[in-house]
Amino acid sequence: LLPTLGVSAEKQYDVNSVAVPRRAGEATGAIVHLTHEDPKKNMICSVEYNQLSSLLRATTGNPVGDVGDKNGFSPYPGNTNQVILYLPTYIRIMSTPGNVVPEMVNPKYQDSAKTEFPAVRLECLMQH
Repeated sequence: LLPTLGVSAEKQYDVNSVAVPRRAGEATGAIVHLTHEDPKKNMICSVEYNQLSSLLRATTGNPVGDVGDKNGFSPYPGNTNQVILYLPTYIRIMSTPGNVVPEMVNPKYQDSAKTEFPAVRLECLMQH
């Protein structure tokens, strides 16, 4: 984490995150570069592992989705959920009226029918 902090300070990044190699299909969120017809709407963001393959199938035309290289690694690195924020920018944005991070309830199901779960977590997606 310290090298990422140093690079973030040197490059004057407002936001930076740590990513690691991940295998195609691995149950780990991925960092992806999303492109749009309007280049101003392009973004690099985290996509949850349970949404990645369907996103890739819908946008790349590849019926498999997340495909590994010859060593099995995905072109989309794993998100470690370690985020570096430049606090003055973060405080300015979060102090603006209406800027909130929506929460979601994430039940941890025990069965494929999704009827039994021993625990529920309150979370927010890193995409927000």
